[in-house]
Order: sequence, then C-alpha cells, then structure tokens
Amino acid sequence: MIGRLSALRTEGGAGAVYGLVVVTVLATAFAIAVQVAALARLQHQVTAAADLTALAASGSADGGGDGCAQAERIAAANEVRLRSCALDAAVATVVVERSARTWGVTLTLKRTARAAPRDYVPAAGGGR
Repeated sequence: MIGRLSALRTEGGAGAVYGLVVVTVLATAFAIAVQVAALARLQHQVTAAADLTALAASGSADGGGDGCAQAERIAAANEVRLRSCALDAAVATVVVERSARTWGVTLTLKRTARAAPRDYVPAAGGGR
C-alpha cells in the first residue's frame, strides 16, 4: 500500500505539465494563424487598391482628365504608394506597393494592375 501511494505522489504533476505543453502549442498555433490571416488580408487589400487605382486612372484619362493624378489620389486613399503609372490612350497600367512589419521583418507587397475603357479594342496583333 505504501508503494502505491508513493508512486501516485511522484506522478501527480505530470497532468499539469502535459496541460501546460498543450496550452503552449495551441497558443503558438493561434499566434501563427493570426499572422497568416493578417498577411492574407493585406495581400487582398493591396490587390484591390491596385485594381481601383488602375480603374480610376483609366476612367479619368478616358474622360479627358489626368489619369495619373487621379491614380495618385486613389492610391493614397487606399493607403498604398503609387510606384508607377503609365497611360496608353486610356489604358492605364499602375504599380502600387505597401509595406508591413511583422515578427521583426518588413514585407513589401507590390501589385500591378491594368484597366481600359469598356469599349477599348486592342490594336491588331495585340493580345488581351
């Protein structure tokens, strides 16, 4: 009987240790999942900002305005930097970027988008 009681006493803290390990693993997995989700969200935001910027530049140029100036305003409103803006008639090609710092590393996401008016027809030999 005494041998059984001493064996129970020596293994009494094992459950707490296992519980602590499980909690630590789950907390680490949760932290990583949150960071991955934040980066995926940021990628979607930068892609959407690039699309909106290209559409605004094309629409402005098609209406006779300064497409790249409009692109700059839309990029700023979407919290991205306009790196380049090229207009060929009313066809706009823009490059935007946004930087984010996560886990001590600065990541820069860069996206390119192109937009043209609805009635745009490419020149012969040019593909879409």
